[in-house]
Amino acid sequence: MKILEQNIKLGEITVRTEDLNDLWTLYNIISKGDIVNALTQRRVVLSEGSPGERKRMKLTLDVEDVVFHEFSNRLRIKGTIIEGPDDFVSYGSYHTFNIEINQTLKIKKDKWLKQDLRRVKETSKFSSNFTLLIIAIESGLANVFLITNYNKHKIATINKNIPGKRYEQSMRNKYLKEFFEEIKVVLETNLTDKGINLIIICGPGSIKEHFIKFLKENSNKDYTSKMRSILASSGTESAVYEILKSGVLAKLKDKIKALEDTEKVEQIMILFGKNPDLIAIGIDEITNAIRIGAVEQLLITDTLIRGASKSKKLKVEEIINSLEKIGGKFKILNTNHPAGEQLEGLGSIVAILRYK
Repeated sequence: MKILEQNIKLGEITVRTEDLNDLWTLYNIISKGDIVNALTQRRVVLSEGSPGERKRMKLTLDVEDVVFHEFSNRLRIKGTIIEGPDDFVSYGSYHTFNIEINQTLKIKKDKWLKQDLRRVKETSKFSSNFTLLIIAIESGLANVFLITNYNKHKIATINKNIPGKRYEQSMRNKYLKEFFEEIKVVLETNLTDKGINLIIICGPGSIKEHFIKFLKENSNKDYTSKMRSILASSGTESAVYEILKSGVLAKLKDKIKALEDTEKVEQIMILFGKNPDLIAIGIDEITNAIRIGAVEQLLITDTLIRGASKSKKLKVEEIINSLEKIGGKFKILNTNHPAGEQLEGLGSIVAILRYK
């Protein structure tokens, strides 16, 4: 996301979206009651009885609702019109902006909170278009996932009954080939339109190696060069979190936000087991810990902020301001990723302490 203009005193920031991560970020920071100005199209009836025509115009909306549509690559911002060309619009009527990549919009808030400004700046930190495809596979079961900086999405689950070892090897091979072929179809369908950067094939035993061998013998060599095999305990969804926290993808931490988030949550889980007194959970506990200067790092889920009441957002902002005064840091985790889901299960706000 590129910041074109900003005047924090007036509460105004003008940005241009550059990729899907930017749309996801805007989804998390634009709230009901914000004012958004953008170029849009609106159907205008020029004469009675005519079907009307779509005209391009700049409108300003008082926001009522924001929805992120990942698969249509757009952000929908609904609100009432408060500014626009008098000839074509009625103030107070509803309109929806369909914000896409490479679009400019101005956002005005009563006050820009630090967590919102952090998210705007953080979008440029990670490789915006890096997409990871994970195939978790075991005998007769495969789960396929897409991991991006804004989402973890299950594409497919493939089940196939594979005969046991008491059956002839030729029959087992036949069913395995059919199983592998079904996974290959899912893989290649998504390679064509998702821009996959890396393919992780994980699971127990040797079946993942047999699948990789099958792909190399029956697929396009251009994408087989992107494949990497990693050991995991199963072909279920839990394998995704297992490999994200394993450290084998550590070199990609600057490209995939989920890896950095997973590292932080894993640190919390280790402390829970070894030294739980160095963990604070919930707003009251964390506020008390900050008061005595004990908080080193604060982790917050996006759902704690997104859609929260104004008073709750201000409470979180107050905590962050107090935290920064004692030299602490904060990080916002995406609940569409496994680490964010895990943090949400812990109460959505957790702190790592310097001392008890």
